[in-house]
Amino acid sequence: MKLTALMRFNVAVAAPIEVGPTPTGLRMVANITGGSFDGERLTGRIHASGADWILVDQTGMGRVDVRIVLETHDGANIYVTYGGLLELNERFGQATASGGETRIGELYLMTHLRFETGDPRYQWLNQLLAVGEGRVVPGGIEYQVYELQHG
Repeated sequence: MKLTALMRFNVAVAAPIEVGPTPTGLRMVANITGGSFDGERLTGRIHASGADWILVDQTGMGRVDVRIVLETHDGANIYVTYGGLLELNERFGQATASGGETRIGELYLMTHLRFETGDPRYQWLNQLLAVGEGRVVPGGIEYQVYELQHG
């Protein structure tokens, strides 16, 4: 298996709405307010229509559950879901509180992505698995996304 760069995307995220401690952990919902993505085969914007339904366990590890819609530069809509883990460590807290940023590797932020589209030009995405690694940037999260391929 090999990883091939698919795209970089920046998700603008609103301050989370805290639902509170639930039987399964601390539940928060962070609305997606926009963003953009770019790569060799994919470029465009992120609709302000999704959210991250994050669940934080007692160790401070967040389980992300994100649903967004991408709109490509040529008008195709692509539904994206991704889950993963976000380490809510001290560095994360500092960066988000100050409007700062982290570097890749300063916190554990790993995701797995699935795509759905009805647009014939992007049907190849419907059979693709991808993984991403993220970092905090001012106003949101930036991900480097890689396609899983044979090899």
